Amino acid sequence: MIAYANELVTDPIEFEPYAGKLRLTYKKPKVGDWIKAPSAKSWEPGILRARIRDLRDHPAKRGPERMKKLHVRRQWRCMDKLLCQVCAHPAADPVSGLMSWLLPATAFERTGPQSGRTNAPPTCWGCIPKAMEECPMLLSSVSLCTVKQVRPAGVLADMYRPGLLRTLEPTGLNVFVAWDDYQRHRYALATSQVIELHGMRSVA
Repeated sequence: MIAYANELVTDPIEFEPYAGKLRLTYKKPKVGDWIKAPSAKSWEPGILRARIRDLRDHPAKRGPERMKKLHVRRQWRCMDKLLCQVCAHPAADPVSGLMSWLLPATAFERTGPQSGRTNAPPTCWGCIPKAMEECPMLLSSVSLCTVKQVRPAGVLADMYRPGLLRTLEPTGLNVFVAWDDYQRHRYALATSQVIELHGMRSVA
């Protein structure tokens, strides 16, 4: 799930007129830049998703790992399809249907006694030892739990507002923006997807 140095993209962004308002866009937009909320209406602008290259299959080209940078598209795919972040296979146990989740304290926010939000994808049982061994984030503070169900929650995003002459003014980093918070979508550059976990049980 970690991005490599040569996968990172710094394409410039700006605000553009859209439906009588302004929205964040890349200066050279591409199809697929914006992600619609699961329940969005057709006129909603969607959220601009950060671009990134995928050099996973080209070790000689990808450069060193950037431990604090998630690979946006790989993370999104794991969240959408509930795939293990290590092996990219389905994370649910084939017998019980429960998903195993390693949750760093910095990537989890509790929302109820058995629920919480995270941008960390699941980790299948077979890959937990490897994840614990290779990921420095998991060595400091992490919990292991099983999860019954998940639902889309929103994104973590870098937030901007238009300044003078349509310049960009950053207003926040790694801000949670809910899928139904449509007013803030046009100001967000999404860097990871967030889902809400339900039916959580800690594993001793």
